[in-house]
Amino acid sequence: MTTNGHELQHFAKGVHFASAKQRFYGLEVGTKMSVFELDDGLLLHSPVAITAGSLESLGNIRYALAPNLLHHLYLDTAIRAGAEAWGAPGLKAKRRDLEFAGEIDAPCEPFGRDIFLYPIRSLPMTNEVVLLHRPSRTLVVTDLVFHFTPSAPPMTRAAMRLLGGYPGCKTTALERFQMKRARARIEIEEILSLDFDRLIMAHGEPIERGGKDALRDAFRWLMSRKSDR
Repeated sequence: MTTNGHELQHFAKGVHFASAKQRFYGLEVGTKMSVFELDDGLLLHSPVAITAGSLESLGNIRYALAPNLLHHLYLDTAIRAGAEAWGAPGLKAKRRDLEFAGEIDAPCEPFGRDIFLYPIRSLPMTNEVVLLHRPSRTLVVTDLVFHFTPSAPPMTRAAMRLLGGYPGCKTTALERFQMKRARARIEIEEILSLDFDRLIMAHGEPIERGGKDALRDAFRWLMSRKSDR
């Protein structure tokens, strides 16, 4: 199945994703929209460009979540397709041209029991909201970690290696520099306490098994150090 030219891939029961090309400061990093089948319709996480009816074989588009201050470029297309828009803390002020149903400023379940949202306040550059899909035990992050593989473009791999984000599931030097570490330790511990095994990130390949271990390893540098910033 495709949506606006983006192939929609099945990941787990009730969970799908579509990958699209995306450049960041000239570097091809790709991006990923996750789609969740809920009782009252579809939830789009970090939307890519879509049109009304492009996902009709799965159901009606009900909600769209722009999960951080950077992943909002195509939220307007989701709204035009019928979605109720939700955003990360601070996004309303950044996108005054859009109408939001709400911002995720505390752990909550605005889309029903199947979806748990956890806002990360230790990384103000993005104010990322992490999503847990309880039925499939899938955690979805945006820019919290990356997982580029040897199939990524050579320049992407080279740049991410320089930033400490390749190979494997990693953070980069940007996260290490920007994070408020004392608060981040608490937040990462709370995220790791959630019940998940699968891990989807916006940039890189998803992890079908061992996602919690991969996330724990990605933040070993943070959890093992005592110096706070």
